[in-house]
Amino acid sequence: MERVVIFIDGSNLFHAIRYLNIKIDYSKLVEFLREDRKLVRAYFYGAVPQERDVKRNTPEWESLLRQRRFLEELSLMGIKVKTAPLRKLPTGEYLEKEVDIMLATDMLSMAYMNVYDTAILVSGDSDFSYTVEEVQRIGKRVENASFRKTSSYLLRKICDRFILLDDYVDRFIMEEKVLPTQEISFWEKIKRLWKK
Repeated sequence: MERVVIFIDGSNLFHAIRYLNIKIDYSKLVEFLREDRKLVRAYFYGAVPQERDVKRNTPEWESLLRQRRFLEELSLMGIKVKTAPLRKLPTGEYLEKEVDIMLATDMLSMAYMNVYDTAILVSGDSDFSYTVEEVQRIGKRVENASFRKTSSYLLRKICDRFILLDDYVDRFIMEEKVLPTQEISFWEKIKRLWKK
């Protein structure tokens, strides 16, 4: 059976889903991408501000806490989370470093260790193009899955397969949870029925 490892570029995916104004159920995304193949593991790569750089009781602090909860939820789903610290610049802005290198290093080292037959790269970042070609040179297949908004033509072109996630979003979008006290209008119920 074909073995797959999924490598999720968290920042790239975040920008796409923020643009589309959707939330993703990551366990459904992993299952969708896995298809009928053996999943060795799914990895999620991201950057997190360091606690010392964030003032408590601010919107930035609340954002950090939400991000930590999100990463913990991914871990509980069985997704291996790998993070690098965000670097705070003197201007107050944050700079993401190391994350792409971590993902590329893992993809290459696991290919050399024969951990997988196919790598599924969830990113539209063309910086991964050389890594993809190197993994293919080792004899592995690489599939690319991304949203149109953050997709790279070069990356799509060199991968063995491309999956445009926009076309399948209904398979892994997070369904809204309605609280029992919330009233749902008749038309909202009809819309939800049609979506199923």
